Amino acid sequence: MMKRRDILTGLFFALIGGLVVPVTAEEMQLYKTYKYEEIQDAAMGKVVARCMIPSGYAAAGQVMWCGQWQSAGAPAQVYITALSPDQNTVMGFYSYVVYEHKLEDSMSGVNYTQHRDGIFDAETMTPMLHFMEAEDYCDYLAEGILSGYQIELIEKHTVADELDQAVAMLMDARKAEISELEQMFAVSGFLLEGTYAGLAEQSYRVVLDEVPYRMTVLCTTDGIQFGTTQEMPYVGTVRSAFISWEAPFAFFMLTPESEYEEHAAAFEQFIWNTELTDQFVEAFQKAQDQIVKQILQNGSTSMSTVQDYCESSVSDAMGSGATYDAEQFSDYILSQNDYTMPDGEHVKVSNTFDYVYADDLGNLYVSNTQEQPAGTTQLHPN
Repeated sequence: MMKRRDILTGLFFALIGGLVVPVTAEEMQLYKTYKYEEIQDAAMGKVVARCMIPSGYAAAGQVMWCGQWQSAGAPAQVYITALSPDQNTVMGFYSYVVYEHKLEDSMSGVNYTQHRDGIFDAETMTPMLHFMEAEDYCDYLAEGILSGYQIELIEKHTVADELDQAVAMLMDARKAEISELEQMFAVSGFLLEGTYAGLAEQSYRVVLDEVPYRMTVLCTTDGIQFGTTQEMPYVGTVRSAFISWEAPFAFFMLTPESEYEEHAAAFEQFIWNTELTDQFVEAFQKAQDQIVKQILQNGSTSMSTVQDYCESSVSDAMGSGATYDAEQFSDYILSQNDYTMPDGEHVKVSNTFDYVYADDLGNLYVSNTQEQPAGTTQLHPN
């Protein structure tokens, strides 16, 4: 059996060095202190994301290129972890991923569908995974991260109305895309049969090295189902249906159960301020068509055959900048305020804090006391 510290440090890999803020014990009692940490992809040597973590934490990141769970629509996935100084708490982030669920390919009521989770569909260039609503996907991620350990679902968090509204707004933003898909599939007789979008936050209990831990998972999933039913001479009813679905993001925190409340605010900051760079997102949007063409030309049966092309295509399209101006999911959340740091960068902070300060090194101090840390500037909501 692995020790709990080995498990946590196993989740946290490829450490990226960052500034550790010298904070006195007295200041730690007065303020919660955070810093931005940028994540650089080793293959490209370019910044792909950033996250906000407590001072003293260390962040690591990896871009998973064209692996088992990547697709032509999402050929890479950013994975970020942040580890506490005592190595007892780890937070993580997964970026956008796309899946396919084959529901039915039948003739005269006999289903010939060959859906198998984890298998790459070379026709659609998408990995297969049975469709999951957000609550089930939370379970799936928790079981995957803590594979081999007995976990127990202990809480389904009440999702704030504003988060439900945020999901609805995100789906509204996809209306144009859904309309385009409807037109594209209508040519072959497929009709839109249903849509889904949901967000869930759930907590689990697990015992690691005889210590009770709590894992919280927050994720969103959405899906679109298409199907066609036709009557064919000598064959009868022919039916085909599938779900194209995605998980735009997922976050988790694993911490000793006795320390959960202590780390809850840090987890919120991590969620609200984890962002992909504009350049990384735009590069993928520009490169997707070329990646699809490359796969079709080579007759590929897996994404790994175009990994080098995928990396170089995105790297060339990115340039050298790193900005974070694109609209984020957290922009819809009303229980936080937006502040502008001295260097012009924006940061989101819970509105439960009355005072927010920042220094010229990019460090953030939040508190409910008016006593201002030395060398800082007080920030006000935008």
